[in-house]
Amino acid sequence: MTVVLLASSAYGVLLLLGPFVKTVGGSEATYGALTAAAAVPTAVALALLLRFPRTVPPNLLLAGSCLVYAGAALLMTGVHSRNAVLVVAAIVLGTAWAVTYTAAPMIASDLATDRNRATLIGYATGTIQAGFGIGPVLGNALRDAGLSYQQVFAVGAALAAAAAVLVIPLTVELRRLPGGGSPGPQRDPADAEPLLASEPGSPGNPLGSPGSLDNPGGPVRVAETGWRGALRSPSVVPLAMVLLSACVFTTMNSFQTTFADSRHLDFDVFYVTYTVAVIAVRLGLARILPDSASDRVVAVTTVGMTAAAVAFVFVGSSAVLYCLASLLLGCTYGLGLPAFQARAVNLAGPAERVRMLPMAGLLFEVAICVFPLVAGAVVHTSGYRGLFVLLIVITSVVMALGQVRGRPRPAFRPAGGDAPGVGVRGDGAEAAAVPATSPSEH
Repeated sequence: MTVVLLASSAYGVLLLLGPFVKTVGGSEATYGALTAAAAVPTAVALALLLRFPRTVPPNLLLAGSCLVYAGAALLMTGVHSRNAVLVVAAIVLGTAWAVTYTAAPMIASDLATDRNRATLIGYATGTIQAGFGIGPVLGNALRDAGLSYQQVFAVGAALAAAAAVLVIPLTVELRRLPGGGSPGPQRDPADAEPLLASEPGSPGNPLGSPGSLDNPGGPVRVAETGWRGALRSPSVVPLAMVLLSACVFTTMNSFQTTFADSRHLDFDVFYVTYTVAVIAVRLGLARILPDSASDRVVAVTTVGMTAAAVAFVFVGSSAVLYCLASLLLGCTYGLGLPAFQARAVNLAGPAERVRMLPMAGLLFEVAICVFPLVAGAVVHTSGYRGLFVLLIVITSVVMALGQVRGRPRPAFRPAGGDAPGVGVRGDGAEAAAVPATSPSEH
């Protein structure tokens, strides 16, 4: 938790890159273009992570990405104008943070079962959100204390470096866990049943290649992984919700400093209120709910996200309305995103599960990089009211998708029933023992 908090606080401090760009003759559109410049390397980095999800353990990924982020933040301390160094630093910052943001939930998911995956991912991402709130407030306080932007960026570099160092005791703790901290998610008891002979990793198929059952004429199960498998699985709906939610998140988070200035508001109000709300629902409410990724929770949070986007249209210069809109967004988005991520994993087939969080991370981080370019252009042409109208449209689509009730992809069964003596593998608690419905429905 401390590692993630320090890393996300470093990211939050570097959000002051937005107002810094304006001091060197740039605008919201310039900031959006700088953010978008990281889209391609971010996509490449996360695509490699998607293709080789366990080649490097998530804890080592987290350490490496924090070190790279610290180096890029340190590079920003020498930037005093719009130049090539600024572009390079922005690209590296965006790419390194994308890997950091993806690795943290991967560690949480590895320690989870289907029942508590949304809760544990919520803990990880809730801590990230805490850093998102602490960072800008800390940076603003340092600016008020008389520090230059370059000195503030140096503080961000120190925070990221400290996060990388703390991965060492984290790795020691992970190795003390059952299995020695080896990669791979924890399974529910229902998942302990033997694999089909055709499934990768089973005794009859140790090399992981698709094979046939004992009946030579029986069907052959070919594992579908990557994009193809995801697009054909029920996980495509929560993955789309993650992508669209990222557009909302990056707009609200990245442009909040300039939006508040345009309305003569204090952006500390947003970051503090939003952060407290996210932490409260992810670390508090999520523990009370029987299933924080249930259909009912998803439906309620998506409606709330739309209401929050509408509320920002009417904020004006009222600090009270600004606080209330921030509170609503923090509560609904804070509970919604880990639910979408957990559902993407829970609804996936056995061969696809290990790639779901890297895939969600890829979609999320590419959207974070690319959408500010769109948002900055909208602000430049239509102002912030036009931007919030666009966000209302996006959250309305998320709300519609939230009403779609997916079911886990069933494990393969041979025609005519189970093969004698062969157990059928379940896809977690929802697939094997409990229907994937809300608590009130079972």
